[in-house]
Amino acid sequence: MSAARAPQDRSVESPASTLARRCAALMDADMRVAYVRHALREMAPEEMVALVAELLRRRTPAHADALLTVSLALGSAEVDAARTAAARRAAKDGLPDVVALLGSHEDATPELGELRVPDFGRGRPLTLGERKTLARRRDRQLLGRVLRDPHPDVIQVLLGNPALTEEDVVRLAATRPIDPRSLEAIYQRPRWAVRYRVRRALVQNPYCPLPVALRLVHHLTAPDARRLANAPDLRAPIREACARAAHAAPEH
Repeated sequence: MSAARAPQDRSVESPASTLARRCAALMDADMRVAYVRHALREMAPEEMVALVAELLRRRTPAHADALLTVSLALGSAEVDAARTAAARRAAKDGLPDVVALLGSHEDATPELGELRVPDFGRGRPLTLGERKTLARRRDRQLLGRVLRDPHPDVIQVLLGNPALTEEDVVRLAATRPIDPRSLEAIYQRPRWAVRYRVRRALVQNPYCPLPVALRLVHHLTAPDARRLANAPDLRAPIREACARAAHAAPEH
């Protein structure tokens, strides 16, 4: 009979490992993000900086999953005050990758121009309320048109539609031009943002809000990070973050 396995001593477990373990115990992505959001809100600046720095350094699958959950939770207004204070501390400590993840970052996405509302075949322009109602329908042919709606409020409703597929959201995340708020709405939905193809499409879209793209850069594979580090249509901070991330990212 093999010897009994000694219980794990959690008294010496780091905060990052504790967070990774607790996140792994929560199977639902929304629950994980809600838990981490609450934890981040209560952290002192130096605690958040240390947590993010360790998660960036530790590349085990569990730590990578926890870092993704942190990256999604940071998009909540509930943690803005704690995140901003931690970003200042990280800048003072000279930690550019932590600053990239925590910072607010001034943004300058490409000009949108006029975004046209698709023809819904009703013989007249539909009101915003009518378009939001259509976004709740499960008609696949209709959803194809709703996916082209330029208004972020319509997209926000659409992202909660049970009939929506990953392929739909990848196509939406890759749309150009698109209102940056529609891309942020995708990022705000853990159900979709945890999916690799969706995250990659967001990062490589020039219309993606800079803070969102920078929070997702570290969740790319090394080949994708290297490719995007040289993408001429991406803003310099994203290319620079991709170049740094390529050295630490997994190859597949």
